[in-house]
Amino acid sequence: MSVSGTIGQEAAFLGTSILVGAALFLAYDVLRIFRRMAPHGNLWIGIEDFLYWLFCTAAVFVLLYRENDGMVRGFAFGGIVIGMLLYYVTLSRLLIKVNVFLFRKIGGILGKIFGTVLGPPVKAGKKFTGFLIKRLKKIGRAVKMGLCKR
Repeated sequence: MSVSGTIGQEAAFLGTSILVGAALFLAYDVLRIFRRMAPHGNLWIGIEDFLYWLFCTAAVFVLLYRENDGMVRGFAFGGIVIGMLLYYVTLSRLLIKVNVFLFRKIGGILGKIFGTVLGPPVKAGKKFTGFLIKRLKKIGRAVKMGLCKR
């Protein structure tokens, strides 16, 4: 018993839409990892979300255009939602925890290395800057006093 060609094409289309849904959620997880590693304000979060949704729109458009000649089909969107849910339930939390842990460990190690190497010059630079600021303040007071005497 063989499956008709049309049913095989529809099954492949559903499988592709499930994969696209998982990929879209993976892209959002990358964004979530970035937000945890580099916290920033609401304006940038809004801009990132806007760009993410533009990307999603383009991905769904390309899926519908290439696989289904641009016809909007309900089961394509259902497949995308199923793909997102499957990815979220199976991989999302683990992926975020592992990546945030690894990036923080790597960042901590790099911070210690750079802190050891760059620490003394930075400290000396701060002392020198503090010295210059004190001298400039003294000069500024002297100039101010000289101008006020006239």
